[in-house]
Amino acid sequence: MSDIELIELPARHYVGIRREVNVQNLPEFFAEVFPAVMQWVAQMGITPASMPMAVWCHMDMESGIADTHAGVFVDGEVDVDGEITMGTTPAGEAFKLVHVGGYDKMGQSWMRVYKHAGEAGRAPGAGWEVYVDDPTTVPTEELKTEIYLPVT
Repeated sequence: MSDIELIELPARHYVGIRREVNVQNLPEFFAEVFPAVMQWVAQMGITPASMPMAVWCHMDMESGIADTHAGVFVDGEVDVDGEITMGTTPAGEAFKLVHVGGYDKMGQSWMRVYKHAGEAGRAPGAGWEVYVDDPTTVPTEELKTEIYLPVT
C-alpha cells in the first residue's frame, strides 16, 4: 500500500471529453473516450503531456453518477472543437496516492485519501487520476494509477 503525501502542484491544462456516467459504465466510457481523445490530439499535432487521465468533476454517491472529464494533460491552452473540451486542474496543495492494482479497487484508495484529508482537517476539491500504466501491457496487479486530491 502506497503512502499518501502532501504535494504542491501547478495548474495544468488538459483536453478531453466530459460526460455524466454511471460508475458501473466507466470501463466502456474510458474505452470509447481515450482513443477518441488520443486520435484528436494526434490530428491536431499536439504532444500529450501525460498518460490518459480523468478528472472527477462531481460524484453523486446516491445515484452512482460521476461527472467525468477524461483525456490527457497538454502543455498550455489549445483550441478545442466538438465534444473535445479543455479544463485546468487547480494549483496548490494536493494529497497524492499511487494506487497499485486493478481499477476495481480504486474506490478503496480514494476512500483512504478522503479519510486522510478529513483527519488532517483539509477540505477536498475535485480530484483526478493519471493512469500511469497501459492495462493492455501491464499485469493487473502491477498497474499504477496516481490519485490527486486537491485540498484547502
